[in-house]
Amino acid sequence: MPKAPASSSPADAALERVRAICMRFPAAEEKLSHGAPSFHVRGKMFLNFVDDHHADGRLAVWCKSTPEEQRQLVADDPVQFFVPPYVGVKGWVGVRLDKPGTDWIGLSIIVEHGWGSVAPPSVKSGKWVPKAPPPPPPVRLKTDAKVAREALGRMTAICLALPDATCERESQHATFRVGKKVFAYFLDNHHGDGIVAASVKVEKAAARALAKKDPKRFFLPAYMGAHGWVGIRVDGKRVDWKDVAARIATSYAGAAPKKRAVRGRAGHSPR
Repeated sequence: MPKAPASSSPADAALERVRAICMRFPAAEEKLSHGAPSFHVRGKMFLNFVDDHHADGRLAVWCKSTPEEQRQLVADDPVQFFVPPYVGVKGWVGVRLDKPGTDWIGLSIIVEHGWGSVAPPSVKSGKWVPKAPPPPPPVRLKTDAKVAREALGRMTAICLALPDATCERESQHATFRVGKKVFAYFLDNHHGDGIVAASVKVEKAAARALAKKDPKRFFLPAYMGAHGWVGIRVDGKRVDWKDVAARIATSYAGAAPKKRAVRGRAGHSPR
């Protein structure tokens, strides 16, 4: 089951400091965006907190900025600052929080500029009066590291036993391919859902039917579910690994060249 944070980690400690900076600005709100904490003012985001985004190895924030400020900061200190994906083209700047001597005062100034660039005039002028105290920070779901590690080991053994299968790791996740085609994913806290799962390719209607019939075990993963992928939870007390292996084999058969698929399907028939 999804779990709330149980203990403080470097990322949790950094988030607390970032939260303290952001929430001192009028009308600031914290939300979850794709499972990551983000800070908004009247619906407009001015900062996103990221931890190892797509396995980039960074603990950082992406701050609303201008192209000129971004270029200057990155040029002056390319170790501390970087151009983040997606929003970097709009002038946002990435600020690393995992380097020695993080300049938290400097970060506060950057954040203030970002907040001020999106806050409406009524908020910046001090005329805005909150109708209620800000809600508590949203709970970031986490998974059990031991459960995830053991599940990844079981799934890797199943997938790599299939002919010509390969595995690629990306942060907590893993992608399994035959040739260039993906036949399975290992998902650990995918977009902050707090779930450890195997994901396999099925017909879209079949994916919806499984998720509807047995929602405690099957679900439609974010973004992937709309394209015919179904998630199989492997973080419960009892996991039917024979059934998981059979469904993986069927997904493999749909992705593999015919000769490989015949060898891979031998002995597998999902219930």
